[in-house]
Amino acid sequence: MKTCAKHRGLLVAVTCTLISIGTNVYAGSGGEAVSTAARNEQFALVMFYKNNDTAAQSMHRTLKSVASKRDDAVIVPVQVGDPSDKSLIEQFDATRIPMPAVAVIAPNGAICSVFPQRVNPQQLEAAFVSPGQANCLKALQDNKITVLCVKPNSDATIPVGVRQFCEDPLYRNRNEIVTIQATDPAEAQFLRQLRVRTDQRTPVVAVLAPPGVMVGVFGSNVTLDELNKKMAAAGKCCDDKNCKHRQANGQSTPNRR
Repeated sequence: MKTCAKHRGLLVAVTCTLISIGTNVYAGSGGEAVSTAARNEQFALVMFYKNNDTAAQSMHRTLKSVASKRDDAVIVPVQVGDPSDKSLIEQFDATRIPMPAVAVIAPNGAICSVFPQRVNPQQLEAAFVSPGQANCLKALQDNKITVLCVKPNSDATIPVGVRQFCEDPLYRNRNEIVTIQATDPAEAQFLRQLRVRTDQRTPVVAVLAPPGVMVGVFGSNVTLDELNKKMAAAGKCCDDKNCKHRQANGQSTPNRR
């Protein structure tokens, strides 16, 4: 089973915010709160603000209304002029974001969404992504080719062609495998968004490339040659800016922070 990249709504299904947050350890009270949230398996709602004005108060009320109903979310207010939170502010380039703004950070450090100026409860709820989606986001934000292996059960193994792809010298140091079970209810919405079938008796594999390109969805019989061709067609076969496949797709060297 193969699905062409142009038929995938990846940029909707996996909102890849192009901010890398490194080791996820920051100095300052806000940074410490983010790290504590991660250790507690909680999402951090990092609210950047300049002044305690009406807009900031309104956003905080919205965050509070959502966080108060969940055990897995904490609000982390960060005043953009506070030097103690300099590393966190610089990491998000927060002084250039229209204020107030909120960044939703998953427990694994993935940035799920950033909302400038205003946000409603529905948008916030949608930013609480599943563990599988969070792992895919984190890998993409770390500039990794993400190989999502959807297994029909825990005993299923990663397809041979996929293992060969991940071990190939061209991809070995720039890929990450994310595995989830097709029957996991927590991942149902994510898999629907990716249009990955969950009724298969063998693993289904979705390959995603940074910043948010769906290379394709494949069945368990996919070969290394097929994956190589798909990567080349997407202009994601290597990081060489002079690569003919990258140039053919009008792509330049990925931005790095």
